[in-house]
Amino acid sequence: MGFLNRFKEKDSDDRRRTGERALPAKKPFEKPAGAQPMQLRHPRSFADVEEIIDRLKDKLIVIVYLSELSAPTALRVKDILSGAIYALGGGMAELERDIYIFNPDGVNADQ
Repeated sequence: MGFLNRFKEKDSDDRRRTGERALPAKKPFEKPAGAQPMQLRHPRSFADVEEIIDRLKDKLIVIVYLSELSAPTALRVKDILSGAIYALGGGMAELERDIYIFNPDGVNADQ
């Protein structure tokens, strides 16, 4: 009998005497059926925008970090992505400075 096992046995004995119920077993996290992970993107140039738009067309939520771009390039990338998400019927929001979330139409961001 190990040192820690003594505490486990004592705890379960105390619960039995006081009538407390044991804690339920923990369940592992299960991703909902059909759920897609959020995509995180760190574009390094304007050329990376096409791949981000492709993910939006695939109806995936994309979080874009623009902090690695120069200010004019970051503005251009944000403008193109906001136009793409508008055309796809989705929405966008600024999470923090230079961090944006793009949510395609029909995709719930709460999941």
